[in-house]
Amino acid sequence: MSEAPQGNKGFHKRTLLLGAVLSAAVAYVTTYSDMVVKGMQLGVLQFAPGAVGSFLLVYGAVKVLRAFGKLRWMTSADLLVIYLMLFAAVFVSTRGFTEKLMPAPVYLNYYADPINQYAQRFIPYVKPALVAFDPKGELKQPVAVEFYESMRSGSIPWGKWIRPLAMWFLLYLLLAWSLFCIGVILRRQWADHERLTFPHTILPTRLLDESIARQFLRSPLTWMGFALAFIPFLINGIHLAVPTFPQIPLLFWNVQNLFTSPPWNQMFGTSIFVSFAAMGFAYFLPNDLLFSLWFFFVLTRLADVGAAAYGIELQNMPSYPTRHYIGYQVAGAYVVIAFVFVRSGWGYYKRVVQSALRWQPDPSTGEAMSGRWAVWGLLTGFVGILAWCVWAGVSIWLAVALWSIFLFVTCTVMARSVAEAGFLMTETSFKPSDIVGIFSAKSLWGNTSWTHIAFLDAIFFRDLRGMLLSLFLDSQQLAPRHGLRRAALPILFAVAIVVAFVSASASELWLHYTRGGVNLYGYPNANVSWAFTDATNALTGADKLTPPSPLWFSVGIAVTGLLYYLRNTFMGFPLHPLGYALCPSWTMYVIWFPVLVTWVVKSLIQRYGGYNLYLRALPFFLGMILGEFSCAALWALLASTTGLLAPDFPWP
Repeated sequence: MSEAPQGNKGFHKRTLLLGAVLSAAVAYVTTYSDMVVKGMQLGVLQFAPGAVGSFLLVYGAVKVLRAFGKLRWMTSADLLVIYLMLFAAVFVSTRGFTEKLMPAPVYLNYYADPINQYAQRFIPYVKPALVAFDPKGELKQPVAVEFYESMRSGSIPWGKWIRPLAMWFLLYLLLAWSLFCIGVILRRQWADHERLTFPHTILPTRLLDESIARQFLRSPLTWMGFALAFIPFLINGIHLAVPTFPQIPLLFWNVQNLFTSPPWNQMFGTSIFVSFAAMGFAYFLPNDLLFSLWFFFVLTRLADVGAAAYGIELQNMPSYPTRHYIGYQVAGAYVVIAFVFVRSGWGYYKRVVQSALRWQPDPSTGEAMSGRWAVWGLLTGFVGILAWCVWAGVSIWLAVALWSIFLFVTCTVMARSVAEAGFLMTETSFKPSDIVGIFSAKSLWGNTSWTHIAFLDAIFFRDLRGMLLSLFLDSQQLAPRHGLRRAALPILFAVAIVVAFVSASASELWLHYTRGGVNLYGYPNANVSWAFTDATNALTGADKLTPPSPLWFSVGIAVTGLLYYLRNTFMGFPLHPLGYALCPSWTMYVIWFPVLVTWVVKSLIQRYGGYNLYLRALPFFLGMILGEFSCAALWALLASTTGLLAPDFPWP
């Protein structure tokens, strides 16, 4: 970092301060939007609408001030610093961590009753430092009751929350550090050797590169796409304030209810969301991946119909919006995909590890850190995570198994889905405990381990939206393009993460204790509820599913292996293994229709207009991303400052 950037040297120090202030502000706005407005989740996408919209406001302000001779010192590197800090702030403050964390330290004390027996199964085994209530005290203590029902008098009990929030944040920092080290190791293989496109870097590159930005922002197609996406959500927002104003329906829930007779009425939940931003991102994906995503999604619904036609009982995957037989296939697919990643880059990974173990000079230059330090940093972070879990009460072998699957299978495959497929959400269809449970009886893991595994499931494992690894990878691609040293990335991310967590956690506590958690957005609390319901079923042996999970896990392994074989054997084979692995996720539940529409449009463009027309249409699709996310940021700002109602956006 330097006071006066020179070429690729760094950014101005004042930018870090500005980024910290903006991170705190956007953490509050996104928290308020998620929890109070509810219909506009600004942190669920890996290309987060809250971050993009906030950056566009900053970008526009900078452009205006520059026109009047102000802010001449701000370079592309400075703007990139703000861009990355806003993304980190949104991820940390919403679905990535804080939003899921806040109900956990008081959930058991408030919801324990004679039916669920939480007071017998979990509360005696809770580590006191991880909760805001006294595990040895009575149920429904004031700190929990007022969190959910609001305060009648008095002040927010800040003191009871400091220790549990600090302990959980420590684990999050260890995870973030481990993911950053993984990102450093993966970047060279995925970017330099496999030449992945990292679709989420396309739009910021077009805005931050002055020559490209000028051409992009002056293109009529950009503003046509912007208007197409911006105007419907503007109209829908006005409709909420003035009910006589017309509305444009964009969300169609539960279209499977149109089928009323068996076996078609046994189809799993299917909805249609019209997201112009999703269409914009989908335009940059390879056609085979586009086709595979919607094809396998539709196939999962047809599989339900076929199973029902033969009288097969359809059971749901615990905690996920898919069937059991699909969820375990996905788990098997993830394992194979992770194995293929390692195998395809084995020579590179082997050299990196050997360099670290033998303390050899690392030829890496211009990286965020050397490969050697990344390996040792990852090892240190992983050991720190294990030590934290053992301290909490999780069995060491369970901690190793769960976190190994999470870091090296789930997170890695999800990051690949973003880097290669531009995937907008990173929610899976299984938890690490689902895979471990194939090889070990869950009922034997013990109450102490299950108590804290339930916390880990709710806060980290079940929902990966807002995952930092994809941001860390994208940032390493963007930095050298815009004059920012990769070595500066840990500094700016550390500042943004700490500031955003403080701002978001304070905002969450203020909202809960003044409005009452039962009146706020219900997903975070439901997420904790699902985790402890699963833990209860595991301890009591009530989680037995038929047919057995190992069968479908093996099917997933076999199908994914076959898809890789066919792609390597037959040129142009249209089915992509990532499409199979991602098809039943909540992400595809939300974007399958935009993906289908984009596949049709893009295929027609390339068939009749060729590559030249494809390139000419790029500004239009990028404009749709800008339009939808700009409107989301506008309504979030208005809702958090004026109390206006905001329209629902198609990424719940």
